Amino acid sequence: MALNDYSNNGSANAIPTPDEIYHRGGLSRFLERHGFHLSRALGQHFLISRKTLRTMLDTADLPKDGAIIEIGPGVGHLTWQLLERGLSVVAIEKDNKFSELLQTFARRIPQTNEGSSPALTVIHEDALEMDFARLAETCKVDQVIGNLPYNVSVPILFRLAYCAFRFRKICVLLQKEVGERIWATPGGKSYGRLSIVLKYLYHVRKLHTVYPDVFFPRPKVESVFIEMAMKPEADIPFAQTFLERVVRIGFLHRRKKMRKQFLGAIVERRILDAAFMENAEREFNFDQRAEEWDVETWVRFGQFVQQAKIGSIDS
Repeated sequence: MALNDYSNNGSANAIPTPDEIYHRGGLSRFLERHGFHLSRALGQHFLISRKTLRTMLDTADLPKDGAIIEIGPGVGHLTWQLLERGLSVVAIEKDNKFSELLQTFARRIPQTNEGSSPALTVIHEDALEMDFARLAETCKVDQVIGNLPYNVSVPILFRLAYCAFRFRKICVLLQKEVGERIWATPGGKSYGRLSIVLKYLYHVRKLHTVYPDVFFPRPKVESVFIEMAMKPEADIPFAQTFLERVVRIGFLHRRKKMRKQFLGAIVERRILDAAFMENAEREFNFDQRAEEWDVETWVRFGQFVQQAKIGSIDS
């Protein structure tokens, strides 16, 4: 399936040609001609290099068929690369005009090889409000890919992570700074909630660094393409409740020692009793700071609080 086969510059809802979609000048003219206006608020930066996209997908080790959810397809740069590889794409696009363009794509391309489902399904929806569990069950898909808008990449990651449906693999392009926070190690300034929760749930792997010159418009920062593979033993409800909440409390003031930062606060609110504190201090070093505890220690502490049957520990 090639983009050339379905482009038609003669219609009002023209599909861009490869010379337009994958070239800076051509894409700029196409967007202007059809009244598309890129939104800084939506973080719309399109990856326009076919070579980079293909390298990313090669390293992602995606299946040769089946379906995948794509978040933030925009004009369809990544979408077409996925379709050309034989995948069916369920695209979630918030922008109204880009959603309409993708719907035009969808009407012109054939069904999948089996003829039972569309090669491209477009959902006009905000990913931050999407019911991913229902979508995954309906479309029978367990993988997600996307070029995430910089300004909402973290909340989208947590929405996917805490989804009741266990996505087998999530491959996303995001701001390098966010990637560094995910794979940060204890003691570093980037280490925190994002590192701890996501590394508890997933095996995280950096696949590719992507530089600003392959985007339109060019962002001011570098990006990274990462893979998150769900750990079989990961307990999503535990991560969303106990682990998430104790980590939030611990990092409220990251330079304070845990004794003052966590235990002091919860005792003042009478959430935990003296017996709990006494037991906890035998198991954990509260003279350390939150940033000094590794993921395993945070998980053990979350489980310790869970076993104490503490009903409410919000920061």
